[in-house]
Amino acid sequence: MTTATATRTRPAIAGLENHLAAWGLPTTEKRLVKRLSSDMAEVRSFYDAMLSRLPEFIEYLNQFPLDAIPAEAHQIAWATLAMCEVDNAINKWHDTTLDTGIDILRMIPKKNFPDRGQQ
Repeated sequence: MTTATATRTRPAIAGLENHLAAWGLPTTEKRLVKRLSSDMAEVRSFYDAMLSRLPEFIEYLNQFPLDAIPAEAHQIAWATLAMCEVDNAINKWHDTTLDTGIDILRMIPKKNFPDRGQQ
């Protein structure tokens, strides 16, 4: 016996369009630059608008394999990732960046989990 899984429809985004356009960016680097170039009021506005919607967005996105998220869900997926990337700024640092003395924009992003290469 097989069980059918219901396909969840795309959540309504009314009221979030501007946040999704601003923060639903396709790469970690672009989302990082967005956070670093934003003031805390803008970060807080995005965070507060998205927070209550996260469970619905995550449930919707969980129906897709990561490499098969449809184009119409990309902005929701990327904005959901942006929430992870602003969480420390809101809840821990209370600033858009942690001053570590390291220019994080010069860091080399990982391309996959075991990207250290063979030795």
